Amino acid sequence: MQIARVIAAVANVWRQPQTVSVEPAALDNSGLQDWLGRLTDTDTIALERDNRIVTQALFNDTFAVESVADGWAYGYVTSQKDARHTQGYPGWVWLAQLSLVQLPLQTGPVVTIRRAFTPLLRLDGSTLLILSLGTVLPVIDRRDHLYDVVQTPLGIGKVAKRATQFSFQTANVTRGELLVRLGEDFLDLRYLWSGISAYGFDCSGLVYSLHRCLGISLPRDAQDQVKVGESIALADAQVGDLMFFAHDHGRGAVHHVAFYAGDGWLLHAPTPGKTVTYLQLSATYLKDELVAIKRNW
Repeated sequence: MQIARVIAAVANVWRQPQTVSVEPAALDNSGLQDWLGRLTDTDTIALERDNRIVTQALFNDTFAVESVADGWAYGYVTSQKDARHTQGYPGWVWLAQLSLVQLPLQTGPVVTIRRAFTPLLRLDGSTLLILSLGTVLPVIDRRDHLYDVVQTPLGIGKVAKRATQFSFQTANVTRGELLVRLGEDFLDLRYLWSGISAYGFDCSGLVYSLHRCLGISLPRDAQDQVKVGESIALADAQVGDLMFFAHDHGRGAVHHVAFYAGDGWLLHAPTPGKTVTYLQLSATYLKDELVAIKRNW
């Protein structure tokens, strides 16, 4: 297998792209805003119904290429854990969104983008790409008090230090509270099946991405996320804990995950056609489907 790097701001990872019609805008390396702007709520519902997209990968994520066919690469997003595949999360990526150029080995510090979007700049200050929340880049030089110089698959660049910091005060708050406060930045953002970026999240994608911003590595899907972390009793739940819900009144398969936001409230990305929102647990059918509470922070 060859190890590639994602050079798109956000790359959709497709289930079987060769069997469906893909809009060029869905393969745009510069971002997904044009594609998402064309999608109706009916279109977003169809993405889930047909399971066209299985996950996404962010700029500089590694992708282990197993095979190539007709301009597509099949392989694994190595940073996304999947219980069924030890190599990572499997799927197809448009080949033009990957680079096979080997980068210098980096064992030093990294920075993570903690704002919804921020520009990746060339050293001359011009914009190379707009990065999404959760993007991780190795640092080459951080002596500048405004910017970190970073290594990327598109060459040396720089990102504003403020973009790698939280947009709110972090003093005297738990890491669980950080997770929920960061999630509040995406209230009213439209749900996107398989989304892990600031363009849109699904329920487990929101959980995966916000933990990633704190340097906590979780599996990609709710069915795997429920298997990790410290089990917590409902009476002991704290802000930032994860609540998992299963079909058949908690006896079936896990189908949803949400952040506990305190005082009986949840913060979550609900379903296609809806947006990231708060929800009172006692006022929804989910109260009868709660199957586990886990803490990873």
